[in-house]
Amino acid sequence: MKRLCLPLFLALILVLSACGAAGQAPSAGQSGPAPSQAAQSPTPSPDPAGSPEEVGAAGYTVERQDRSVLNSDGTTALSWYCDLVQLTGDTEEAQAVNDSLSAHCDEFFVKDVGDVPLNKDHAMVWRNTAEATVTENEGGLFSVRMDTDWYMGGVYNSNSLGYTYDLATGEELGLADLTGQDPDALAATLRELVKAYMAGQPEAGWWDDAADIVDSRSLEDMIFWVDGGEIVLCFPTYELTIGAYGPVIIPTGVMAEH
Repeated sequence: MKRLCLPLFLALILVLSACGAAGQAPSAGQSGPAPSQAAQSPTPSPDPAGSPEEVGAAGYTVERQDRSVLNSDGTTALSWYCDLVQLTGDTEEAQAVNDSLSAHCDEFFVKDVGDVPLNKDHAMVWRNTAEATVTENEGGLFSVRMDTDWYMGGVYNSNSLGYTYDLATGEELGLADLTGQDPDALAATLRELVKAYMAGQPEAGWWDDAADIVDSRSLEDMIFWVDGGEIVLCFPTYELTIGAYGPVIIPTGVMAEH
């Protein structure tokens, strides 16, 4: 009887050992079932203030800040307004851009509109306006061109300004920030491009010292904006030629590499 029980006992031990091995996790080098998606570490989301490719374009609005003055009959005596561009995002970077553009608009209104009897009726409509155009909103760059008109009787004047921003940081950019060129080399290149433009437009009646004015202009003092990736320069009315020509706007062919 003991001889019969011993084989049965050994067989039972072998069966129990096999069941226990089947419930163990596979050792190193063995294949096993793929872990579930919930068990994997989550992929980090991109930083909202990342590279220009990640930031891309920005949503924005254009809000006209209108301080026009009316005659007693309700007609406009002074057309006085500034277009305020504002990004629609709620990030710190968007707020920095909005604060900067708001400050530029405030500066416009601080300027004297002229000695005009605004509280009295007059036939002419005076103007002091600034109209905005977003010329670049791609690849992390945001650029605004402001065109101003001024008329208080006598001579009519127009000019243009530009403001360019890094959407990833909210910082306003200068020309030196837009290319990989050495700043001195970039300044020299831009001056030569402006003088070549002037040489090709002799009918504009450039001042005799216009080339000297261009050569004296530092990179930091050049008015510019970015349009379709291209850097555009602007010299104010009267600076290089007669007032009837208006501001001298020069597409440079130099592309922003930001």
